[in-house]
Amino acid sequence: MRWLAGVLVVAALLFTAVTVLKRRGSDIPDADTAAIATGERARLERFWAAYRRATDLRIAGKAAAAATAYGEALALDPEHQDALYYLGSMDFDLGDLAGAERAWRRLVEVDPSNARGHSQLGVLYSCVGRPGVLDLDRASGEFQRALEINREETGPLMHLGEVALLRGDLKQARRDFDAVVGSNYTSVAAHVYLAYIAWKTGAADEAAAVLAAAAGHARAAGPAEGVPGEGDTRTGRSPLVTSSAGCRPMRVPTADLARPADEVARKADSLFRALDALLRDVRRSLPR
Repeated sequence: MRWLAGVLVVAALLFTAVTVLKRRGSDIPDADTAAIATGERARLERFWAAYRRATDLRIAGKAAAAATAYGEALALDPEHQDALYYLGSMDFDLGDLAGAERAWRRLVEVDPSNARGHSQLGVLYSCVGRPGVLDLDRASGEFQRALEINREETGPLMHLGEVALLRGDLKQARRDFDAVVGSNYTSVAAHVYLAYIAWKTGAADEAAAVLAAAAGHARAAGPAEGVPGEGDTRTGRSPLVTSSAGCRPMRVPTADLARPADEVARKADSLFRALDALLRDVRRSLPR
């Protein structure tokens, strides 16, 4: 066995020496070196042309064409993180949830510390209305990881509260939404959820007061508060991805809260009942 160990050591040393020589270019003719450099430059130029085209198509709202262009870019650079992220987003918007999962899963494999990749996977696994996709354990794990990576963002914390609501864990949901409000006291959605929890637990006066606060913040924010989008994680609005042909994320009707205070108060009970019915429907679809 000693001779075998010796052979392995010599082979390792030879491999290391060859690798060093190749890095120095000592055994690569100058013409070949120039050709390699030219080919790499051409590859990068093709990548950026495809990526810029994909970005223009995405901004123009042409999701299918953008997804194709992001795929072309990734064929040239399979580990480009923004291309992976946006390919997943385009697939998600198109209802190709399996494609979105592949892209975002690859993103967090390339960079395990990519918070938005983990958060997007959490959004995917918390799709209500899709029993084959909905997986609260996986969703919670992805949101937890996103929160561990970047605690300045309240989006994952908001989503964790929603997962707790879906599980019927009102105590944990309250803790999560209280934490969101602690970081951003104007979060309309967090206030609405807290008002619902108060209503659900029989604290009618508290529910009315918290909903009134939510309505005040909604009126101050204007119509945009009811239309969350990418980058809204810091404000506690959710989700990152706002629409999909195949996924219905949790949503509270924040736009309706911008109405006059007396109108909001009259409709409070119907708002809470609608949210309660949604949560019950989702729970019935969960695996037993």
